[in-house]
Amino acid sequence: MPSTDDTALPGEVRERIAQYEKRAVRVESTLADYRRRMPLYRRCFAGLVLAGLACFGIGWLSGLWGTVSSIVISGGGYAMLLTRLWELQADVTSTRDEIAILRHRKMA
Repeated sequence: MPSTDDTALPGEVRERIAQYEKRAVRVESTLADYRRRMPLYRRCFAGLVLAGLACFGIGWLSGLWGTVSSIVISGGGYAMLLTRLWELQADVTSTRDEIAILRHRKMA
């Protein structure tokens, strides 16, 4: 998404900007896919906790074990998912910042 005229920049810088733009678009696409599927992930994690609670139908010890296990697994999975989203957003931001730096740098 070049918003400025890059023709005045040296060829090497234009190539680097094009590579960064391609990378930013790819990472933004991945981030959008994660965000689009986020409701599905939430439902799956909640379903796992409900399955753990259903273990109480088998017995008290099984229910306790199933519930604790499902909460730990779901909580860890959700935390990892949020961390991945944060990493992707930080990657997009740093890539866009690098593009801005390349465009505004005075190269001879």
